Amino acid sequence: MLVEGMCLYGGVVIILPFISVMIGLYFITLGLWELREGVNRNQYVKYMFTGLFLTLILTPLLGLIGNFLNFQLG
Repeated sequence: MLVEGMCLYGGVVIILPFISVMIGLYFITLGLWELREGVNRNQYVKYMFTGLFLTLILTPLLGLIGNFLNFQLG
């Protein structure tokens, strides 16, 4: 039973960075669209900051945490 939990956890560790990148790119696209519309610059800043944070900071951090935890489990 413990092995099944570790396999499920390993799958989550692998898929979380991909989800983070996809959501980050979505927010960057929304920010660029908002800038193109030119209606609300505050919304542009929020979208871009969130997208860049998810793409450039959270994704490598999730990778490092995943590698560290895989060494602990393995």
